[in-house]
Amino acid sequence: MGVENPTVIDFVGHNSRTDQVTLAIVEERVWDGSEERLMQLQAKINNYLSFVLDGQFAQMYPDFRDKPLVFQLDCSFAPDASSYSFLDQVKNALTNYKIGWVVKVFGANDQTRRRGGP
Repeated sequence: MGVENPTVIDFVGHNSRTDQVTLAIVEERVWDGSEERLMQLQAKINNYLSFVLDGQFAQMYPDFRDKPLVFQLDCSFAPDASSYSFLDQVKNALTNYKIGWVVKVFGANDQTRRRGGP
């Protein structure tokens, strides 16, 4: 599980109140601003996108097939500035597929920071 394991879908959830489906990616490591970390995250996001676009998501979760979809990055630590630049690019790219993008940071103070949306 987590960014370092790109072949695993970390979490799938449905919010019955908003009727939105979330596919979450977990990142528990401290952001180091490295290109390697961003490449790992990009690979994970690409696999999530393939999971949706290639029909595996609809096959595994037929009840969620036509629901609004959001990819959510759950972080234990706030990303550094250069990583946020990449995360904003992700949001723009996912818009082309009508997929929302949210980044949540759960730190020592349980702060939540949202970036993007459906």
